[in-house]
Amino acid sequence: MKFYFVVVGILLAVCFVQCVNQNKVTYDLPEAMLPHVKQEYLSRCEKGKILYDMNCAGCHNTKVKGKVVVPDFTPEQLKGYELRITNARHSETLTDTTVTEEELGIIMTFLNYKKKNDSK
Repeated sequence: MKFYFVVVGILLAVCFVQCVNQNKVTYDLPEAMLPHVKQEYLSRCEKGKILYDMNCAGCHNTKVKGKVVVPDFTPEQLKGYELRITNARHSETLTDTTVTEEELGIIMTFLNYKKKNDSK
């Protein structure tokens, strides 16, 4: 029984450390955006990050120097993803029942406004 509590304690500690060490995504929102609009976009971006992690990250994220990197998509690439036509696999795996049009729009907001990766 004591062993069980030690193992559970170690697992909880590892989970806690992972949560604390997660990188917070920052966003490039237009400076002219009104504060209440900016807050709404930040909320939408955070939801988009969660949806991206659940539905897209497995195929699109890469690791650079041990750090997970969300790619910088061009506007043309994002338009293709929005229309679900750039990749045959997407039309099969990212159907409207997997990711709704609304969710896809939220993911696009996240990808459009996330801060671009350093090119170093």
